[in-house]
Amino acid sequence: MKYVYLWFVKMTEEATKKYLVDVKYFPNWTTKAKEIINKYKMKIVVWGTPYYTVEQIVIGVETDASLEDFGKVAMELYHIDPAFVDYAKTLIVTQ
Repeated sequence: MKYVYLWFVKMTEEATKKYLVDVKYFPNWTTKAKEIINKYKMKIVVWGTPYYTVEQIVIGVETDASLEDFGKVAMELYHIDPAFVDYAKTLIVTQ
């Protein structure tokens, strides 16, 4: 079965301030996130800013991997920069 894991990310206040000072801060995190997702052979189908949410980023990952496997990806994304992600939520869509 195919899944799309929508990972909604709320950036920390510290990360937002860093981004305002250094415009490369967010793209550097983005590049590393894409590398991690590709390492697990998952496909990014959505990457953007969600409307009407408090989160600043949404990443949609399509895969046939289990939620447990996606949890490993999410954990690596958290560890790119511990000061970047305040919290994240995952919404699962089945196809």
